[in-house]
Amino acid sequence: MKKQLSIMIALVVLAIGIITSCKKDPIPNNNEQNNEQPSDTIPSGNDSIPNGNDTIPVVIDGIRFGDTTGMKVTTYNTIMEFDEGRNPIILDLNNGGIDDIKIETFYDGPLAIGEFQTLTLHCLNDHTELLGDSIVKESYSHRETTYDTIDDYIVITHAYTFSTCETIEENDPVNTSKVFEVFANDYDNAFGAEDHFQTGEAVLFRENVKYSLANPGDEIVDVNYYNNIYDCWNFPTDEEKYIGFRITKNGNSRYGWLKIKLHPTWGGKVVDTELIETAIQK
Repeated sequence: MKKQLSIMIALVVLAIGIITSCKKDPIPNNNEQNNEQPSDTIPSGNDSIPNGNDTIPVVIDGIRFGDTTGMKVTTYNTIMEFDEGRNPIILDLNNGGIDDIKIETFYDGPLAIGEFQTLTLHCLNDHTELLGDSIVKESYSHRETTYDTIDDYIVITHAYTFSTCETIEENDPVNTSKVFEVFANDYDNAFGAEDHFQTGEAVLFRENVKYSLANPGDEIVDVNYYNNIYDCWNFPTDEEKYIGFRITKNGNSRYGWLKIKLHPTWGGKVVDTELIETAIQK
């Protein structure tokens, strides 16, 4: 009887073991089982969650500019000179077969004074956003008028100054403009999903412009001098700076940066644009 009982207990234990071994392994939480899309994520170290053939980086502490851990980095030896309006820098940042960013220099201005340089950064699709924001900025206007007599002519001179930096006199008019500004970041600055990204077009540099227009009459000559100062709205020059970006497709976001340097030339009036590197999450 004891021998039969021992055999029965052994059979029960064996059956339990067989049932347990037939259970499936736990299903990994890869957002495919419940059709959920991952939120904006940024790598820290090499942590990642498998998702088909891709990886979704895990958010820990965000990205730091210049830290190449978990990043695909492409270096360049590219300088776009100030007059290369027909040769912009165009980048497919994620190798997705679609151009994402364009850096372009072009010239525009009133016919009376000729053209002056404007350097712009464009997002070329709705998937690409830049680390920046639409900011309300102040500019200031100032006018001085003088009267002279030259050879029986009365010369009335108006000197107009438009400045993005400061007022000349306390009561000068103040103007406000909403400007999309990309942030100029330094090495080791941090950024992440909580920061503001925006698609669109940003002006990186605008050339300061001075010109004059004269309107002679029979007895009076009107002369207008114009001085437009854009320095305080321009991207920093002669320094290596980082511009952050985010590319989002199918609910997944990848973060990265452009590393550029604007080189002043022609006495600092205009700039050449050097692209040093790009980086994007692997």
